[in-house]
Amino acid sequence: MIATLQELGRMLGAGVKGAGDYAVTELRDIEKLAAGQALQDHCLYFVESKAVLKRHPLSPGNGVILTTAELADIFPLALVVSGDARLAFFKVLEYFDRAPKFAPGVGPRAIVDPSARIDPTASVLDGAVVMARAVVGPGCVIYPGAVLETDSSVGEGTVIRSNAVIGHACVIGKRCIVHSAAVIGADGFGFYDRPGARHKVPQIGNVVIADDVEIGASSTVDRGTIESTTIGEFTKMDDQVHVGHNCSIGRFVYIVGNSALGGSVIVEDGAMISGMVIVKDHVRIAARSIIMGMSGVAQDTEPKQHYFGIPARNAREMHKMNAALAKLPELLARFREMEGKRPEKTS
Repeated sequence: MIATLQELGRMLGAGVKGAGDYAVTELRDIEKLAAGQALQDHCLYFVESKAVLKRHPLSPGNGVILTTAELADIFPLALVVSGDARLAFFKVLEYFDRAPKFAPGVGPRAIVDPSARIDPTASVLDGAVVMARAVVGPGCVIYPGAVLETDSSVGEGTVIRSNAVIGHACVIGKRCIVHSAAVIGADGFGFYDRPGARHKVPQIGNVVIADDVEIGASSTVDRGTIESTTIGEFTKMDDQVHVGHNCSIGRFVYIVGNSALGGSVIVEDGAMISGMVIVKDHVRIAARSIIMGMSGVAQDTEPKQHYFGIPARNAREMHKMNAALAKLPELLARFREMEGKRPEKTS
């Protein structure tokens, strides 16, 4: 993809500093430049603050900077954004995105049940499987190897990547992304033990995912035992996340990679669960609370509070405990010294 400074400026509603016909051929990451290294010719870089330049001092060279008016004077070639510079950069990323575009229609080697309903503007690629009574909405893309099981539905503009599985009767909203090898609607982990026997608890619920949700690669969301496991609007899950059966996850939640939620966990709106966190079953993660990485949560949290540790406690409490632990060797040494000075007991 090639564009001139002037063309990019018009697309972004940004000011142009330097030759308007200067060609930009690719985007580059400023963090990959060595200290003092010049910007590469015909490449565009994003600098949103002085803090970035402090971390990555560089020589202007002949590259182009997408930045704010505050920093534009430093560079001979610049796109100057008056509003949110980061959102402008996202538009540039979309412009230079090399991801393939697919024509609408069902590929000749896709497997589609006659009772499935596929919108004519959707793309069902070769190797995809769409089972009985499944529904594929307008503008969806179903990649090779993806499986939509019986009675599942996928909303407008949603993308189901290769080898992802949407289980029977599960509902995916609009503009969602389900990445490769994710499984939505596997059975919940429910068993009942009797002497000499282990009985599987039938899992007859489903998963309901709202609009604008993203599910990371190799993540799993188990179906509810009786009703639905639910995920709210704009929630984003990283790769290799597990959501147990009967969970209820709110809107605008982040769940980072390798985290796992036990069954019937409630995560309220705006909460953030960092990487490698384990949440015990039936725990409530309160609105806008933050669970820091590698923590184990065994009790409900309070709104807008930070937690970390195993078991996770309020961050302020944990900081005090860790500070006290640092003094433990000294206290033990003093204790041993005091023990050594104690007079022996006489009978």
